[in-house]
Formats: sequence, structure tokens, C-alpha cells
Amino acid sequence: MSVLDVIELLKALQVLEKKITVALMYSGLRVPQFRLLDLIEQCEEATVTVMSKRMGVTRASTSVMINELIRAGIVAVDENPTDRRSFHLRLTDLGRNKLTVARSDMAVMQNKIAGRYSEETLQALMDFAHKILYPRE
Repeated sequence: MSVLDVIELLKALQVLEKKITVALMYSGLRVPQFRLLDLIEQCEEATVTVMSKRMGVTRASTSVMINELIRAGIVAVDENPTDRRSFHLRLTDLGRNKLTVARSDMAVMQNKIAGRYSEETLQALMDFAHKILYPRE
């Protein structure tokens, strides 16, 4: 039986993260910001709490990132009509533009990577990632 070399896997993930960082460079977004903007766009009533749960990070970390994006004019806030202690997040026009550029550049990078592997290998990688991220399913 083969043993998974976790150190080699971590090295491979670092290389992938560097490639993603380079791909996002033209949009001016970092990887966590890209993930957050993508989630905000997908969520009808995005709040700091909801975003922190979906990203798997603390509410404080999410709040800091959101405040950076608000100051940059990428994210805006609207009062929550049902709970005056919270607010809903939405992308500004600038935020939507940055997200569009980032998605386009990510697609180019993904296609380059996918072109190097067979469909079976790609499916095995996706299955592995899913089992790591969602072990109870």
C-alpha cells in the first residue's frame, strides 16, 4: 500500500498558490479577497458572520478583510432591515469589475493546469480535495 507524502503535497499546494497569486495579480486581489468577493456575489444576504462561516475563518479576520475592501471601494454595506446590529454586503461596480478580471485570469490558469493532466487524474484530484474539505459526506 502506498503512503501519502504529506510534505510533497504541501509543496505542490504552495506552487499552486503561487500560480493563483500571479493569476490574480492583474485584478489587484489577493486569494482570500477573491474568495470573499466570489462568496458575496453568490449570497443574497451576505453578512460578516455568514461570510466567515463559508470561508472557514474567524469573524474578526473576515471583518478586517471586509473593512479593507470597503475602504478600497470594492464592497459596500447596506443596513439589514431585520437586524439593525448587522449589515448586508454587496459588490460595488469596481468590485464586480475586479471579480470579472480575476475570474477570467483564473480560468486561463485553470485551463493551463488542466491541459497537463488526463480527465481521470483531474477527477481523482477533485475527489481527493472534496474528501479533505468535506470528510463527513
